[in-house]
Amino acid sequence: MKFSKYHGLSNDFILMDDRDGTVLSRLIDTTVVRLCHRHEGIGADGILVRTATPNADHKMILINADGSPAEISGNGLRCFVLFLKQQGYPTEGEITIETGGGVMRARVIDDTILETTMPPPDFAKSKVPEAMKIIIEDKSFKVIPVNVGNPHGVIFGPPRDIEFARKYGPPLEKHSMFPEGANIEFVSVESETECNLVVWERGAGITQACGSGSVATACAGCAIGEFKFDAPISIHQPGGTLEITVTKHFTEIRQRGPATFVFDGELNEH
Repeated sequence: MKFSKYHGLSNDFILMDDRDGTVLSRLIDTTVVRLCHRHEGIGADGILVRTATPNADHKMILINADGSPAEISGNGLRCFVLFLKQQGYPTEGEITIETGGGVMRARVIDDTILETTMPPPDFAKSKVPEAMKIIIEDKSFKVIPVNVGNPHGVIFGPPRDIEFARKYGPPLEKHSMFPEGANIEFVSVESETECNLVVWERGAGITQACGSGSVATACAGCAIGEFKFDAPISIHQPGGTLEITVTKHFTEIRQRGPATFVFDGELNEH
């Protein structure tokens, strides 16, 4: 099987094109885990597979590094669009991509910068998000549950580092508030258009950046008055900065940022 590797702000993925309809059937859970392993495989936070669909120009299927399915990834979506371009698919103007979070629109800005829409937020069936108190060991967290195509728990507070997220992310991810698990965002606000973010991702663990987590953070921040609507919000993460724009009333969510080709390869299944 041929594959390509890309990353978006160091959130990396193995990409495959299922043109002949045989790729997905060969990607059983153990194969995915082996391929994504940092020392024994290619190394990645997940696998993205392109398939055909009657609902959009393309369909993106996302599998986490632990073999579990996922709905959508913002960084993965940008990598997917660049992969389409480099595979020779038409990418002029705006294209549509079906994901587990709905059909997204995307466009190529230049050779490395891409922009896509993302799903509007669902604040647990409430127009105004409500922070829920969760106690983990010696810490009390006010967590805002928000779904942007996949589930998230956004926590505003002082600056947190990766080790903090590594310790408290797993129990928060699997808390009963999130029956399907969730990505956990630790956010420190710098201004109404800027923040720092560290994410523990469901099914992947610590990643250098999280696109959907950036979207969840921006939407939650706009909803509670931390950020401005209709202005690019710079989300700084260990892997780099992503810009998220949230229109008033959440009518459109856009992410803009880089995607980078790493290398092509071919798998020897023996």
